[in-house]
Amino acid sequence: MPQGDEPRAEPEIIPPDRAGRDKHRKRTFTDAYGNERIYVAQVSPVGSILVVLVAAILLAVMLVLLLGALMIWLPVLVFFVAGAFIVAIVRAYFKR
Repeated sequence: MPQGDEPRAEPEIIPPDRAGRDKHRKRTFTDAYGNERIYVAQVSPVGSILVVLVAAILLAVMLVLLLGALMIWLPVLVFFVAGAFIVAIVRAYFKR
């Protein structure tokens, strides 16, 4: 910043005893004795259906990924088992 120019805004200094903006997002309340209570809202039927739907979608994606990995490794496994049988047959043929 060139000399002589004033800063456009003053920095905000937050005292250490203030929790800041995140304090308002929490649903905790402290009583006179220092005990904290957490209030949990009931989930509506639509919210429950959405949670179950999201869980089902995530489960389906994981299943597809698992089956995809199986489909990749299955031919490799068949190739190695077939190779082991061929090696065993060739080894028995040359032992005679």
